[in-house]
Amino acid sequence: MNKINFTPRTLLALCLFACLPSAFGASKLVRQSYQQIPDWNQGHQLNAWQAWQRSCRYDLDKHNLPGNWQRICQHMVKQHPDSDTQARQLFERYLRPYLMTNNGKATGLFTGYYEPSIPGSLTPTAYYRVPLYARPYNLVRVRIGGSMRYRLKVNGHYVRAPSRQAISQGPALKNTPVIAWVHSKIDRFFLQIQGSGSVQLSNGKRILLGYNGQNGYKYYPIGAYLVDKGYLTRKNVSMQSIKAWLQTHPDQAERVMNLDPSFVFFRKLTTDSPIGAQGVPLSAGYSLAVDRRYTRYGTPVWISTYLPQKSANKIAHGAPLNRLMIAQDTGGAIKGPVRGDIFWGPGKRAEWLAGHMQSEGKMWVLLPK
Repeated sequence: MNKINFTPRTLLALCLFACLPSAFGASKLVRQSYQQIPDWNQGHQLNAWQAWQRSCRYDLDKHNLPGNWQRICQHMVKQHPDSDTQARQLFERYLRPYLMTNNGKATGLFTGYYEPSIPGSLTPTAYYRVPLYARPYNLVRVRIGGSMRYRLKVNGHYVRAPSRQAISQGPALKNTPVIAWVHSKIDRFFLQIQGSGSVQLSNGKRILLGYNGQNGYKYYPIGAYLVDKGYLTRKNVSMQSIKAWLQTHPDQAERVMNLDPSFVFFRKLTTDSPIGAQGVPLSAGYSLAVDRRYTRYGTPVWISTYLPQKSANKIAHGAPLNRLMIAQDTGGAIKGPVRGDIFWGPGKRAEWLAGHMQSEGKMWVLLPK
């Protein structure tokens, strides 16, 4: 899903429900060999290499790389491997794997997020009446009580922006352009949870939207409320089951969504993919959201976990997922050293994976030798 510092992927995997967060504690890196990483020699490192080059180029342009990373990135952006084997050999030559642990425990939680796509219009119609707002012109971030918060600047004073309920039920927001119009407040809600996505217009064109701030209210997971009230169970709660409940209870849907007072604003993107917190376009299946207090952006991270699969009307562990990914994003629910959120991209499969993935796993960070 909202995101720390409210960067582009508010969602993700913001857990819509009470997902199991990694406990805070002492992180420790345990040096290991590549032979100790599951399926390292069968990985698709070339795809990860291409995502990593984007991170390296971005960091080199911004001059924000520490010494060893700068030396390696300067060399790596000049390399052009054409196979997984060649990419793997380059990673092995310059980087060393470390198992990430949390209070001595090597396992943590891995979830997923995706790029939703909903139909819409550039102008309001009888069908498309729900606005997707751009950032208010007078929305700023100010330091309040030791932390940065979003506020509206009105006549030289900082005031709190309206809550989701006030925005949903009140008149159009002042000083706030509308990017597009959609049909359903439920669709808008889940687009805001993900923090980015696209609007499909009737002429076939697509508008890609990225996160551009929010109203300053703390995110509340409505899935936890639905479980607490007995409308859903902890075993069947997911993004899909929450959306289905809202759609089949239209008389209660808006009230329940308004329990989450946070409201996200968007901006148009000119890239082909949503932009992560690092500032680079995300790569479907190879970009990972991490807790940046433990893993810096641009770090290659090998994860060993499981894909979800449906079995006997419940979600269980499916095929193993052993893959090299690049830390390029973060999220409000991504807390702890051994914690990752996989960007799955657009489409129905990506939506299903993002809505159901709650898998234990391990992670190795690849650091300069």
